Amino acid sequence: MKTPCELYASKIVPAIRGELARELVGRGHKKKDVAKMLGITVSAVSQYVHRKRGVAENEYIKSKIKEIADAIEEGTMTEEEKSSLLCEICSIFRREVDVKQI
Repeated sequence: MKTPCELYASKIVPAIRGELARELVGRGHKKKDVAKMLGITVSAVSQYVHRKRGVAENEYIKSKIKEIADAIEEGTMTEEEKSSLLCEICSIFRREVDVKQI
C-alpha cells in the first residue's frame, strides 16, 4: 500500500513538471534549456513534451504553471520561491484532482 505522499510524489510532481516543461517549450525554449531550468534531464523534457508522462488536464493548475513559466523567463523568482509555488500548486492539485485520475 502506498502512502498519500508516495502517490503525490509519483503522480502530481511529474504532472506539474510536465505541464511546466510543455509550457516553456511551447514558448520557444530549447529542451536542453528547459531541462536546465527545471533540474531534469533532456530526455525527461522530451517525454513530457510528447505527453508520454506528466499530463494534467486541470485548467487552474495550468494557469498557475503559466505564472511560474513567466517568472522563470523573467528571472524574477528565486529557487526558494519556485519551490514554494510548486508546493502551493501541489496542495491545490491534491484538493482539486483525484490522484487516481492522473
